[in-house]
Amino acid sequence: MKTKQSGFSLIEMMVVIVIVAMLSAGGVYGWQQWQQQQRLRITTQQIRHLLEQLRSDANWNNRDHLLAVKRSGKSWCLASKLNAGSICNASQRWSLLQPFADVDIADTTPGMGFYGLRDTAWPGHITLQSSAGKWRVILSTQGRIRVCEVKGNNKCS
Repeated sequence: MKTKQSGFSLIEMMVVIVIVAMLSAGGVYGWQQWQQQQRLRITTQQIRHLLEQLRSDANWNNRDHLLAVKRSGKSWCLASKLNAGSICNASQRWSLLQPFADVDIADTTPGMGFYGLRDTAWPGHITLQSSAGKWRVILSTQGRIRVCEVKGNNKCS
């Protein structure tokens, strides 16, 4: 008696499972990388938005907004020195709490900020870093704010 067998062998099923597992692992890794990049970009845009608010207030009300980075443990807060409190919280105006734990401020220019007189600013930069890379927010003397990705030997691209 000849019986026709249909279906897949154990070896064929194992090969398929290994291929699916490899593709899934690559997908998860890619998804995590994409999330880290997005966290870094979101934090960069939030800092840019804060700087735009400080620039507008300094120009409109003719007052100075100098920036300070306040650290407590592993977290940071970027705020105007007009905020009298030494501890940042979410309800304070002109401050930004660290939105994501894996994004850190690597470098800042001391004394960076805006002066209300004639739309001027003390130029400088804020460099953010995470495992996804580095981004820099740059402030010019005219109060222009630019954002660029840092690649290579600390150069913006």
